[in-house]
Amino acid sequence: MNYKTTPTSALIVACKKKDQKAHMELYKRFHTPLYQAAFGILKNPEDALDAMQEGLIIAFDKLSQFEGKGSFEGWLRKIVIRKSIALYHQKKRFISLDASKEEIPQPEEEEQISVSPQNINAQQLGLALDRLKDHYALILKLYYLEGYSHQEISSIMNWSSSKSRTLLSRAKTALKKQLNDR
Repeated sequence: MNYKTTPTSALIVACKKKDQKAHMELYKRFHTPLYQAAFGILKNPEDALDAMQEGLIIAFDKLSQFEGKGSFEGWLRKIVIRKSIALYHQKKRFISLDASKEEIPQPEEEEQISVSPQNINAQQLGLALDRLKDHYALILKLYYLEGYSHQEISSIMNWSSSKSRTLLSRAKTALKKQLNDR
């Protein structure tokens, strides 16, 4: 079997039969985007590599749970992101058990800050995200880049949905301010 030209669905079947070469081919196909997703959350190459590899180990162990509904890459990505967030919590410990239950009040008025997307490049956006508080950058990435809903974010982060919405609102305001101050 030529693994490089084999469709992903056939590789998944081979992996379920414990074919190590099929495992390696899936790793080669998906490790780069999975690493990038982990790095976007952890901002540390070693931690991102650890999270990506541990996530893939979990995925290969639970491959029988993948039913073929939806994208395989999306399924892998979700596992790696959850592992990255777990590692992030372990490393940063920015949420205490009491603070995770507490509600954050909604801001009364949101500042009107205008940022023109035509004047911003990817590097400037990346620098602005790096200057934000860690949990602001994390929620922006989970919501906008990874496409998680507030319900999913609150479940992953052990927050209430209203806390997720409030933090996203504050994070957007902080990001706009960073971009205007550039």
